Amino acid sequence: MTNINTHHEFLTYIQNNVQQSPTWTVDELLTRAGEVENLYLVYVDIIKGFCDVGPLSSSRVREMVQPVKQLTDSLLERGLLPSNLIFLHDAHPEQAVEFNSFVPHCVHGTVEAEIVDELRSYQDLPGAQTYSKNATNGLFGVNQEGIPFHETVKKIFDRNAKSTFVMVGDCTDLCIYQNAMGIRLLANQQNADVEVIVPISHVRTYDLPIDVAKEIGAFAHNADFFDIVFLYHMKANGITLVTNLLEKKEV
Repeated sequence: MTNINTHHEFLTYIQNNVQQSPTWTVDELLTRAGEVENLYLVYVDIIKGFCDVGPLSSSRVREMVQPVKQLTDSLLERGLLPSNLIFLHDAHPEQAVEFNSFVPHCVHGTVEAEIVDELRSYQDLPGAQTYSKNATNGLFGVNQEGIPFHETVKKIFDRNAKSTFVMVGDCTDLCIYQNAMGIRLLANQQNADVEVIVPISHVRTYDLPIDVAKEIGAFAHNADFFDIVFLYHMKANGITLVTNLLEKKEV
């Protein structure tokens, strides 16, 4: 067994690396994307079962809701089409196999599977896309027509000479990581000119202290540790990290 005490230097290194990620304005983001039509805002599991109610809801996760709302408003004001808003939502059957790993949550048709109130009006915009998923990886999710998200992503690659995906939501080390990496790896496979961006201020994971985990028979989960490790791993695999996306530069 490796002595984890020897890894302090490396953990400090990856923390510093992640914290050195730049801050962009929304206009800088759009300049980088080339055209607003090239940009897709992907909302990952910003639903009540992870933010408001139920056994997996987390006040820490909820911290990113307001920044996501502000980013959405800024992009819509600059001409982003509702069809470029993509919502990936847990919507499990009652006997989901995933419940062998996580307690039952976000069952289809329950309040936990609903989008948070602050973002509902965006999901209701004509043309906005929603994919319901029964796994942490939303590429397997399907829309109302039964079309898998990975097919939609491939069509975006084919349609655009360059595409930019901004991933927001939760959890950093689970659904954000798997969906950001999924799009990145699919783009690599297709040899597509794609940038996947994760703004640190717009993603979160949950915290479960060791004593609480032991009491309830769950796996402990240090949010700060997993945020840093998985953000770093995404960056190491070609995903662009930014500290924040601001309306304008802070003086």
